[in-house]
Amino acid sequence: MPLIQLKSPVIIGVLFTLFFSQNLFSQTEENKEPEKKATSGPGLGISLMNHRISAQLYSDFAYAVGPQKQRRYYDYITRDTLEDFGRRDYTSFPLYTNQFSLAYSYLQLQYDFENKLRFRFAVHAGSIVEALYFEEMPSVRKIRELAALYYITPKLALEAGIFPSYFGAEIVLNKENLHATRGYIADFTPDYEAGARLHWYATEKSTFRAMMLNGWQQIREGNGRKALALGWSYNNPKKVVGDWHMYFGDERFAYNSPNRIFRYYSNSYARIWIGASKKLLILPVFDFMIQEKPGSSGTRFDWVTAPALSVRYAVHEKFGVAARYDRIWNPGDVIPELFTGLPIGWRSNSGTFTLEYLPSPQVTFRSEFRYTMNDGKVFRDKDDDLTKLDYYFIVSMAIHIQ
Repeated sequence: MPLIQLKSPVIIGVLFTLFFSQNLFSQTEENKEPEKKATSGPGLGISLMNHRISAQLYSDFAYAVGPQKQRRYYDYITRDTLEDFGRRDYTSFPLYTNQFSLAYSYLQLQYDFENKLRFRFAVHAGSIVEALYFEEMPSVRKIRELAALYYITPKLALEAGIFPSYFGAEIVLNKENLHATRGYIADFTPDYEAGARLHWYATEKSTFRAMMLNGWQQIREGNGRKALALGWSYNNPKKVVGDWHMYFGDERFAYNSPNRIFRYYSNSYARIWIGASKKLLILPVFDFMIQEKPGSSGTRFDWVTAPALSVRYAVHEKFGVAARYDRIWNPGDVIPELFTGLPIGWRSNSGTFTLEYLPSPQVTFRSEFRYTMNDGKVFRDKDDDLTKLDYYFIVSMAIHIQ
């Protein structure tokens, strides 16, 4: 059977790819601070005396082509059995294939007072929100950020509220990643948090953090046991930019659950520019987790490793190419977003190829192909049968105004 039926959206995407494959690009990473880092105030706004009100807008729209057609399945988001078209598993985006979809969009307002106080409020929508926030209370699902940051001293700041996470190399703003879509592990690493964070700006390049959180990607407290996290960010633009963050938490299912489920998680990554021209960028990533087996009588643990490597090459400021390899080894089936129910758990190898065009700093066009092979039959083909293979082609447009 053919891999993909060449209908009109695919033809458009192929032409897009062939056209832009004649050129390469260089994206100015030093001017793009990912949302999982502490950012300065947006540039779009008004100032009065020592007060400033500013705004940001972001939208990521795409068309994905894949084998998924009509499906009958149990949806963990609605918690009901549904008949649906194009629905994919194990991902927040693309959540649907063979149709246009909104990946992620947000509107943010920010208030700054001198260099002392910052307050942010942001709302969001899209497939990523639908998939990742389904366990939260309906009243807070649309809140991307509601947080205040106060500078105790110029080098020490305290932040409290709901905010984007520092964990993971790939964030929900796909425009800020190296690819149009994220790896499977990205939906497991926290994309948002609720709690308090202490930032220590030790030097111009190094920032250290200590955090107390409600839990692993939780706005509402789940079991009454706070989690702790530590982190270090290094920022030397056009040379090395990276993070190393660790999480320590008790993931037992309820407040009165008798058995502790300790989780240790570590994520480290670095964007490294190679050569005097800075045309080659490499992004090594390593996620590691150990977690206690629930209900185990002794000290027994499951573990997860997820190494990845992305490479980008650039010869022109508007065109470029990137590739990614990522592997997930989850034999204990402990990642809820990648739960298979198979004795071997989740074991996958994936490859991604991306072409990008930036007509302006605010707009990003991408065409991308992703192919995954899993050791177990966990994906769905066009007949809704289980298969080891997952693949799709996607064309996306992202706009970020700040």
